[in-house]
Amino acid sequence: MNTANLFLRRIQRISLWPALFLSVALAAACEPSPTVNVLGYMLEQRLGGPVEPDPTVARGSLSGHVLYAGEPVEGASVIVATRTGTPYAARTDESGRYRIDNIPLGRYVPAAVAPDFEETALSGAFDLPYPVTVQAGETTQVPALNLRRHRPRPLPAPLPEAADLWSGEPVTKTAPFPAGAAAWERAYAFTRDGARIISLRLYQPLASSGEKLPLLFGLYPGWVDDWATVNVALADAGYSVLALSPSGVWGVDVAAHAEDARLALALARGGHLGVDLADVPAVALGGSFSSAIVNRLLRDEGEQFVAWLTLGGISNAFTGSSDFYAKRLTLPERFRYVIPALGPANLYPLPFLYFSPVYTASGLPPTMIIHTDVDRIIPISQAYELEKELRDAGVYVEVLYYEDVSHYLQIGDDLTESGKEMFWQVLKFLASQTAQNGE
Repeated sequence: MNTANLFLRRIQRISLWPALFLSVALAAACEPSPTVNVLGYMLEQRLGGPVEPDPTVARGSLSGHVLYAGEPVEGASVIVATRTGTPYAARTDESGRYRIDNIPLGRYVPAAVAPDFEETALSGAFDLPYPVTVQAGETTQVPALNLRRHRPRPLPAPLPEAADLWSGEPVTKTAPFPAGAAAWERAYAFTRDGARIISLRLYQPLASSGEKLPLLFGLYPGWVDDWATVNVALADAGYSVLALSPSGVWGVDVAAHAEDARLALALARGGHLGVDLADVPAVALGGSFSSAIVNRLLRDEGEQFVAWLTLGGISNAFTGSSDFYAKRLTLPERFRYVIPALGPANLYPLPFLYFSPVYTASGLPPTMIIHTDVDRIIPISQAYELEKELRDAGVYVEVLYYEDVSHYLQIGDDLTESGKEMFWQVLKFLASQTAQNGE
C-alpha cells in the first residue's frame, strides 16, 4: 500500500472517532466515565489527533433561544466547543434569543448557563446529548434550551451529629512573616457520604478582643497543614480563618470536594466549631486546582460571601483544554490526564462549563485576581479572561499581576518581595470588603 493510501486510511480512522465515541456513550445510555474519556484520549493520541479545525475552511452559525418555565432568559451564556475545547459563545437578548457565528463545521452539543440557573446541555430522548450540525454558510436552528433553577444538594442533618464532628485541642502556631505572627489552631474532622474528612482547621488570633471577627474560608490545593503559615498570618491580622484541603478519597472530583466545603461552612456558621461565626462577613479564597472548588462553592452558597479571591486560578475550562491540546501547558505528572478525563468538549460540554466562572461572572461577588506571568500550569490568560468578564458585568474587581516564581500566597523562608507585596495587598482587599459589609 502506498503512502497516500496509508495517509487516507489514517484520516478516515481519526474522523470516525467522534462518531464511535458517541455511539458507545449512547449505547450505554449515560455520559462516559473519566476512565472511558482517558482511554478515548489515549486512542486518539495513537491515531495522531485530535486536531483543531482548519481556519481556512468555510464556517457556519447556530441560533436558538433559552427558556425557563416557558419564559425567555436574558443574559444566559450559550456555548459550543470544538473537540479540543475551543469555545464559541454568545449571550441571550431580552427575548432569550442568541446567535453564535464563525463556528467550524461539525457536530456540537450546545450548553447554556446563567446566574441562579443550572448548567444545561441540549438533550433528546432519555436525556442523552443531542448534537446539532453546523454547515458551511448556513445558520442551524437549535431546539430550545430549557434551564432549571440552581438547587444545591441538601446538607446532612441534624448538625453536628450527622457529620460525626470531632475536634482536637487548640495549639499555638507561628509564622515567619509578618514578624511575630502567631495564632491558635484547632483541628477538626467530619464525615460526609461515608468518607472521613480530616483536613479541616480553624485559626484565631492569640489575643481576643471579644469582638466577632470576619471569616476567611481558605480552600487549598495541597495538604492543609502545608498552608499553616499563611493561615496563621491571616488570623494574626484579625480574622477567623477556616481552612480546608481536598480529601484524597475524592481524587479530582471537584463537585465532591465542593460538598465537603459546604458542610464545613455549615458547621462553622452553625457555631459547631466553638466560635460564633453565624452572621459575620466572609470571604472565600482559593488557587490553582482549588479555585474550581471555590467556584462551585460560590454557585451553591454565594449569598454567604461578601467577596472572593482567586490566585493562579481556573476561569475557563474550555480555553484551558484548548491550551492543553495545543501543548501550551506544563502539567505535573499526576495531573497528566485531568483534562482528557473531562471528555470531548464538543459532545459533553457540561464538565467544562461547571468550572468556567467566566460564563456566570455577573453573579460573582467582588473579586480579587492574582496571577503570575510565569505560570505554565494555569496561564495568566485565564486571569485576563475573568477580569474582562467581571468588568463587563459591572462586578468590582482588583487585580495583581506580576512576574515572579511565586505561584501561591505561600509564606516561608523563600518568601520573595513579590510574595510580601501580595500578602499586604490581600490584607488591604480583605479589610475593604469585610469592613464595608460588616457595618
